Amino acid sequence: MAFVQDDKYNRFIRKHSAAGLQELVSLAEILFLPRPHSEEICNKTRDRINNASYHFSEAERQVESHLSQVDSQSEAMIAVKKQMQDDLQEKKGSLADLRAQMVAIKEVQKKSQAMLESAEVHLENAKKQYEETKKEEEEDIFYQTLLSVGVGPVIALLTLPSLEAARKSAENHIAEAQEAVVQSIAEVDGYRNEVAQLSQKEQEIQAGINTAEEKISQIQAEHDEILAFHNTVTTQQTWIRKFLSLLDLLGGRIDASAVMYSPDCTPDSLVGILEEIAGMVAGQDAKSFCAYEEIQALVLQINKTMQSLKATAGGNETIA
Repeated sequence: MAFVQDDKYNRFIRKHSAAGLQELVSLAEILFLPRPHSEEICNKTRDRINNASYHFSEAERQVESHLSQVDSQSEAMIAVKKQMQDDLQEKKGSLADLRAQMVAIKEVQKKSQAMLESAEVHLENAKKQYEETKKEEEEDIFYQTLLSVGVGPVIALLTLPSLEAARKSAENHIAEAQEAVVQSIAEVDGYRNEVAQLSQKEQEIQAGINTAEEKISQIQAEHDEILAFHNTVTTQQTWIRKFLSLLDLLGGRIDASAVMYSPDCTPDSLVGILEEIAGMVAGQDAKSFCAYEEIQALVLQINKTMQSLKATAGGNETIA
């Protein structure tokens, strides 16, 4: 949802602002004309004011419409950012839970590894015990074979079963120890695989968090741009409305002059309003309107004409 300023809007404002300012230049020029027929002059000045009001009213209408669009886009971005922040917090919560789970599993894995090592030691001991028992059995068989010659087969028959039982017992211990080792290995491998899976999931969640943070930062930058543009458009709206108010005041003064000062419809009181308009045109709030060369030229022309008009009015009761 990248914010893009509307070129159509900028062209529209540029067009009507330039046209309105051009009408003011024409108005100031009219006031320098000889006025053998002041009714004609009044009609011309009134036409220039009406034309300027039309152009700035069109600009104000477009500004108001564009502000509504900008507000809607701003609200949409705020909603998107809020949703992304909520998702980010959910991801961070999931990551914290996952890491806690990994800590617990690693602790169990550590204990399982210790049990495996213990089982392996037990297996080695069982094997040693078996070897010792087997060796003892073989030695006993050898001696009993020798003894059987002198003592007789009876003693051999009595001692061999006990040795065989000891050997079988040692074999059982080995089998049990081996089974314990196999189980421990399976447990350790299971925990190891589980940790590996959780580690992979951790990386995925962290990557999602990083991406979400980047997108939120981008949305914030775009929203800041919208707010800056909103402030510019709001300043334009305030400036245009004040400008229209001064044009209405100027038109009212000319209408009043036509009645009160006939046949002269441009008394010195107009100069104050025109000077205020010139000040607005050159003021800081008009900066966004003056980014184009044709408007800059009109602003300079208006200021120059208004200075000349003021000087002319200062030496006369009325502007002649």
